[in-house]
Amino acid sequence: MSPSDAFSRVALSLYFLLSASRVALATNPFVQYAVDFPDPNLITAGNSDARFGGAQDTIVAWAESMASYGPWSVTNKPVVAPSGDKHDYMSWAPYQWPDCSKAGNTTVLSDADMWKTCAYVFRDGQVNPDRFLIEDFQSFFNLSDAVLYNSIASTLQNKSSSVYSQNVVKFVNAWFLDADTGMNPNLNYAQMNRGPSGQQGEYTGILDLRGFAKIASGILILRKSGNTDWTADIDAKLIAWCDKYIDWLNTSPSGTTAGNATNNHGTIFVNQMAGLKLIVKDVPAAATLTQGYFTGIFQKQLQANGDQPMEASRTHPYHYRNFNIAGMVTNARLLSYADPSSTPWKSTANGATIQTTIDFLMTTDPAAKGEANITSEIYPNVAAIASAYGDPDGKYVKFLSAPVSRTRRMRHSFGIR
Repeated sequence: MSPSDAFSRVALSLYFLLSASRVALATNPFVQYAVDFPDPNLITAGNSDARFGGAQDTIVAWAESMASYGPWSVTNKPVVAPSGDKHDYMSWAPYQWPDCSKAGNTTVLSDADMWKTCAYVFRDGQVNPDRFLIEDFQSFFNLSDAVLYNSIASTLQNKSSSVYSQNVVKFVNAWFLDADTGMNPNLNYAQMNRGPSGQQGEYTGILDLRGFAKIASGILILRKSGNTDWTADIDAKLIAWCDKYIDWLNTSPSGTTAGNATNNHGTIFVNQMAGLKLIVKDVPAAATLTQGYFTGIFQKQLQANGDQPMEASRTHPYHYRNFNIAGMVTNARLLSYADPSSTPWKSTANGATIQTTIDFLMTTDPAAKGEANITSEIYPNVAAIASAYGDPDGKYVKFLSAPVSRTRRMRHSFGIR
């Protein structure tokens, strides 16, 4: 698909998702994609097409919806990180549950006492609801969507300045740069284990900031479109922040462990790091990282039939397969942008491509492992594959057109609250 064929790949993906699913509303209920990187070149090219008018309307509606909740800041959470610094990002490990049987308490413990004195045990796939008391992870996820969709919406106005690009500036400043509300460039307390032996973040906390690929796309869109709201000053300040965070990722135990992981953790790490490299204008490094993914980690992730054994072994295999596929797609998009001569969509592992793995997943039954309520997680991945590989026999449109309850469609959020 050339730029002249469509407004952008994101518009084509939305076209598949919206039209094939027969949504009755004028705009689709907001959906949070796990990870994404719409090509900034295709979006800023402005090769619009009447077929994608509905997708453009949806993007604007999502931009306005997300903007209404911002700005976001790590300083808003009700609990301060163990460092005592309100600017430190913090989240709790989602699958950790308290076991207070050996805490020696004779009365009911307060929440704060429980978090420090009770041992915590791992229950794969069972999210502890008190994780949502600290919303830094969801706030960043919302921020990344707001930056992406407001950046895209700004290009649809055909103006050098708009309320949408002004939103992006406001949100980036509040989360990263403002002296009162900005985040310190580290994840020392991300997905933190609690209890007497905890109080430190885990390498899986790196996944909390997976939205950086979306933010990178949004920032590149503003740069390439010549938007006057995105000034050289704020650009330089964000680059400086990202440089510090990249240093932390490269030197911290959490960052190095995530970078060496061979399952979805490693896939998403590359998404994030490549996005950061694009923000700091190190395009060759972004290309090297993503090419290295397809010649390295990717080779260990697929069987010949397209299944993903490391994700299939989890308590929620349908979810984790989809999550990793979303990361694969995003790495392919990042590499295609950073090195237009590359061919990531043709990359094979044991003879299987990204298309092979989505074709395999389309044949699996999520209800087999009690995941019928997240059936819709596959839809954005199917739409992305149709956009990248084409749909000559109509199998992807047919799959997307299958009846599905609106409740499930609106619940789709890749495991995010």
